[in-house]
Amino acid sequence: MSQDATEAPSATGSGRISRIGRWLLLAYAVSGAAALVYEVAWMRVLGDMLGSTAFASGTMLAAFMTGLGIGSLLGGVLAKRVAKPLHAAAFAEVAVAVCSVLALVALVWLPPVFFDMLRSARVSPLGFFSLQFGASFAIMLLPTIAMGTTFPLIMEAVGKRSHFGRWAGMLYTANTAGAILGSLAAGFVLIPLLRVKGALIVAALLSVAAAALVSRIAARTEQWKPASLMWISGIALAALAGVTLVPATPPLVVGLTALDRFESSEQFAQLQGQVKLLYDDDGIYSRVSVLEYPDGTRALRNGAMIEGSNAPADRLTTALLAALPYASARSRATGMVVGLGTGYTPQVLLGLGTPSVTTVEINPAVVSAAQFFAGKVLQGDPRWRLVIDDARAHLLTTRDTYDVITSEPSWPISAGVAPLFTREFMAAVRTRLNPGGVFCQWLPNYLLTGEDVRMMYKTMRQVYARVDVWAVNQPDMPEGELILIGFTADDPRSQSDIGTEAVQRAAAFGIKAASIQRYSASAGLEAAVTDSAVPVNTDDHTILGYRVIWNLLSVASTPGGVR
Repeated sequence: MSQDATEAPSATGSGRISRIGRWLLLAYAVSGAAALVYEVAWMRVLGDMLGSTAFASGTMLAAFMTGLGIGSLLGGVLAKRVAKPLHAAAFAEVAVAVCSVLALVALVWLPPVFFDMLRSARVSPLGFFSLQFGASFAIMLLPTIAMGTTFPLIMEAVGKRSHFGRWAGMLYTANTAGAILGSLAAGFVLIPLLRVKGALIVAALLSVAAAALVSRIAARTEQWKPASLMWISGIALAALAGVTLVPATPPLVVGLTALDRFESSEQFAQLQGQVKLLYDDDGIYSRVSVLEYPDGTRALRNGAMIEGSNAPADRLTTALLAALPYASARSRATGMVVGLGTGYTPQVLLGLGTPSVTTVEINPAVVSAAQFFAGKVLQGDPRWRLVIDDARAHLLTTRDTYDVITSEPSWPISAGVAPLFTREFMAAVRTRLNPGGVFCQWLPNYLLTGEDVRMMYKTMRQVYARVDVWAVNQPDMPEGELILIGFTADDPRSQSDIGTEAVQRAAAFGIKAASIQRYSASAGLEAAVTDSAVPVNTDDHTILGYRVIWNLLSVASTPGGVR
């Protein structure tokens, strides 16, 4: 390559980068932007399949970095063997676009295969994590290897050792800057506006643009032959056509959270084939959908998880999440609900007579989805206020105080939701409660062990003077869910009296005496508070999030474990 283009960032000693050098940096920045758009899009779909857990995020990132590492090793070998390294780098960039087509095919084909392997093999949790890495690897390996080869090839083209360190720094800086822009664009613009497939098309265009820039530089410095230009142009066009023509990922991906509900992907597909999609939005935070089944049941899907429905079982739980804290509080003038979901909990809280209810929801798409449940009723009620914000941020910054705060987040398997079950979150809630106020925490007991319940009781008792533990009885699942009520001060009323009042006040919402009971293992919970062997769920160690995913996998791997 000519000295003007590569060997010296400055041909005059003044510290300036040559014009061709600047084009090379731009090409590598575009390459970095494409790489991160790919990564964000792949992880969005894989998150639906694998669950947005800490395990899944780590696995996906490990697969991505493994491919880059293999590519870097391969690029280092190629750099010493090819006569025209920029020529090879241009083909590597086009190879990224080609391999992205294969990755998109895998995103469509892999979820049902992955699910059936899990269900038929009844794999252990460790086996699941191995398959999880394999699934991530299958999608990301080839394109990330191609990505990884470009840096060694470009560095070989740079040439002189006297400028090697500076060029390495400049290339990394350019690539990192492009990666930052690509990740921001993917999460905040491309996926919300164009969905995952549109984002992948843009990423392929960026890869082709990077290849075109490197090809132009190679034509100036490595005597690029017209035949090579024709080849690379043809491959680039074929890749763009492929990523455009491959079907988009299905609207409903069979994933981790369906493990305990379906025996096969075919069973899942049969049911989902009858579903009407009322609402579907690939938003900044997640993909939110509203599904309607033939019997009229509507379900709210957030990412990989069903987070609520208008079915009697879910209506019972959401009503109790309002009625139990309402009956437990000494005053009921103000209430706050963490998470909107279907909107039934704040609706019941208002229906019980609370003069003012605030709901804090971080995801705007959930607000739109709630219109298919209780959203319109809430918006028409002047006593209701909606705050679009992170719940913890709101609690730490607002001056408002409440008599009742109830939290109904998603399953704690999600890395973004797990912090809503920690001691620090409960302490933040405590600072915004009026004297005599109460905090209500939902727990999925069907995914917990007795030790998990003891841990959560101890966690809550470190913040609250008294904690009542209620069990929700569903027709097919006695004590399947738990509701914990934390009191800012001890209360002379018994748990039985509070439960009687809750049922009386909320009878109009379908609550019957048989629906709730004192948790059968309550008698042994207080001993956990002073038991050093029982851990505490904290921000630094969100034990619950790791245990719940492990419990789910253990249930799903057991014959007859499907609920």
